Amino acid sequence: MSASPKALLTLVVALGFLAVWFWGPPVWAQKTETPCEYPVVSAKIGEHCTVCGVALTEEDVALIVRGRRVPLNKEMVDTFLNDQEKYFSEKQPKGALFQEELQAPAGVAQGGISRGWFLFGLYVLAGLIGGGLSAYNAVSKGLRSIPYFFIGFFINVLGYLYVLTRPSQAAEGTIPAGLVKVPTTQAPSACPACGNTNHPSARLCAACGVTLRPTRQSEVARI
Repeated sequence: MSASPKALLTLVVALGFLAVWFWGPPVWAQKTETPCEYPVVSAKIGEHCTVCGVALTEEDVALIVRGRRVPLNKEMVDTFLNDQEKYFSEKQPKGALFQEELQAPAGVAQGGISRGWFLFGLYVLAGLIGGGLSAYNAVSKGLRSIPYFFIGFFINVLGYLYVLTRPSQAAEGTIPAGLVKVPTTQAPSACPACGNTNHPSARLCAACGVTLRPTRQSEVARI
């Protein structure tokens, strides 16, 4: 006697429930409490969980996050999804400046400098410019350059404006010490025979060879 279609359908549904009860749902059908936006595949023998580090079996899973496998114990999927930045950073190249943004839209080029380091670099650049201007202005006023360099470095424009308000300690019309390497230049001497100009420490005329009377001592003679 053949069974009715209704009885067969009931039998199939019952067998399906029994299979799920004993063996559990397949990997692709497993659900997590936290919504997962990444593709889920089976883990491979030899892989270790990114969260807890235990060896995985084929019943565990791996998420494909920005083209990288993130193997996980099936009990640790929610833990990973709840703190993705922490665990995904372990999969990135170890570098302070260049990091991937996990939340960046798909298709966006990754591997650039992070926003925090970019802003820090701008601050350092502005500090160097502000410190250099502050130190130069301080020297031109006869002030110590190093303290004003750090004032300009750390507070940038405000530091430079502060240096501009400082009174000058250099006498008017003189070159402040430290602004130039050689503050004064000695005038050359004219040859009495041909009129050629020579260094004031020269003993012979460079043009006609006449003996000269030096008015200054040369640097070589001083050494």
